[in-house]
Amino acid sequence: MIILDFIELAVKAGIDKDKAVSVYRRLNGGYYMKIYYSKSPILFSLVSWPNLYLRSRKFYPKLAEPGYSEAVQLLISVDVISVVGMSSVILSKPLPLEQARKDIEKAFSAIRDDATANSIYPYPEEGEVKITQDFFAFISDLVRKRKEDDSRDIMEVLNDMAYDSEALEEVKKKYPWAKTVNRADSLKALGLAGKLDEFLKTEEVKLAVLMGQRNLHIDRLLVERGITETVKLLSHFEELDPSFVQSVEGVKRMVLEVSNYV
Repeated sequence: MIILDFIELAVKAGIDKDKAVSVYRRLNGGYYMKIYYSKSPILFSLVSWPNLYLRSRKFYPKLAEPGYSEAVQLLISVDVISVVGMSSVILSKPLPLEQARKDIEKAFSAIRDDATANSIYPYPEEGEVKITQDFFAFISDLVRKRKEDDSRDIMEVLNDMAYDSEALEEVKKKYPWAKTVNRADSLKALGLAGKLDEFLKTEEVKLAVLMGQRNLHIDRLLVERGITETVKLLSHFEELDPSFVQSVEGVKRMVLEVSNYV
């Protein structure tokens, strides 16, 4: 159980078990848990970074108390180290600890800015967390999940994305025949309804993450630029490597080709 892994790590670090459990729940398990249980492409969960932590706004004063504060520091550190560490392992590169520390600092800066904007005090602040060998179990878990995710058939993933999309929801409301569409035929349904272009536009960032996982470009960004900058870049294609942008355009063409078989 993931929660037990984090609680065990917290207790080992000298944090009260009940306080660690409370923090884990208030922060919805953090990004490590969000990625671990995410649908493909799993790293799309990072696009909300660091807003997951800000959802606990009303609990900031409690989370700033002794014991709770240390647990928040540990959970955010686990999130960052596990994500950046996953990419470093996949690329066979050293863990960029300095880059990881910058992301941890930026996460707490976001909490501080959010608390200040909402006139909340006190709020959890950054502290010193010792990175130990115990963190590597979390890294290994995400590496394994990535390998599972990236080994899935890409058309199956694209159909899953289509099935869960707002575009298909609109098609189901408009056309009675679409109400019984299964996952495997979701792209075809969008093609029949003339909604593929809309789907590609609204899901562009998710498609970028999908291809970024497959060609490891997202891992290079995470290791070299960190989580915060990677998330920003994924929404600004003009700043991304042209060869990577071309790979995203390639998967878009793959989707559009579905309409040729409708």
